[in-house]
Amino acid sequence: MALHDEASLAAAVAAFDEGRLVAIPTETVYGLAAPVDRPELVERIFQLKGRPPGNPLIVHVASREQARACVSEWPDLAEELASHFWPGPLTLVLPKSAWIADRISAGQPTVALRMPDHSLTLAFIRALGRPIVAPSANLFTRLSPTTAADVVATFPNDQVLVLDGGACQVGIESTIVAIDGPARTLWWLRPGRIGRAALRALLPPGWRLAEAKERPGGELGSPGRMQAHYRPDKPLRVHVVTDPEQAGRLRCRLDQDPRTFRMELPGHPEAAARCLYASLRRAELGDNECIDLIVPQAWLAAPVWEGVINRLRKAASEWREPVR
Repeated sequence: MALHDEASLAAAVAAFDEGRLVAIPTETVYGLAAPVDRPELVERIFQLKGRPPGNPLIVHVASREQARACVSEWPDLAEELASHFWPGPLTLVLPKSAWIADRISAGQPTVALRMPDHSLTLAFIRALGRPIVAPSANLFTRLSPTTAADVVATFPNDQVLVLDGGACQVGIESTIVAIDGPARTLWWLRPGRIGRAALRALLPPGWRLAEAKERPGGELGSPGRMQAHYRPDKPLRVHVVTDPEQAGRLRCRLDQDPRTFRMELPGHPEAAARCLYASLRRAELGDNECIDLIVPQAWLAAPVWEGVINRLRKAASEWREPVR
């Protein structure tokens, strides 16, 4: 369903009263949405996705006013990051308000928030009049959807109304960070389009950006922390190569094996992210038994590739490093 006017938006909002969920387009991936104050519909998200209860949901807002209603604290750093990156692919983890149910936060005292950079979904949230929860519109641990057709192929129409906003322009899930005022630390939870350097540039004096595993008392609960995630239906083998000659030999060998689908990604990180899930979906369709992806070793240590490499490590059934 494509929306272009107030009547169409109202019809989409009414889907919630019919007991259906709504799949929304964002710049990252499509999300499976329910209003934050409709616990029965929030529960349907977990049921339809097969999502475990210990995995919190990201709340999507259409304004900073809505975001502030979801939290008990909105520090200056939250305002600074939101003003620079919202709408956009950055999720902020902050202490939650009483409005956010424990089911949404997976029992954590915090809530994950972001403002998606998609005009259709922002208009939909405004028409609804309150924030929505919206994890990726896929079955749990499977490939994330980047087109409306991906969602339609996964969920029946009587359960999920799909808003068609075109192909996602970022293609991988948002960067997630947690703001810890007492520790003067921004905890790095998940890489995405927005990198570490861009975040460090906005930190106040005396603050640091640190890995979540370094946090005293354990890591904060956050979406996207599963070790196996974003997986295609067929085994994915990632081959890391050191140079073009090695890559050429590997291409020749893989092309002679009818059991495998050989794929490569564009050499630019944003282009690679944009087509990653779509490429893996196409690779699933053939008669091949597995998918073989060739990745240059230089990508592994380059900050601009961190989001793509993170998704590949979680999606891979096998990760083959060069023999030393």
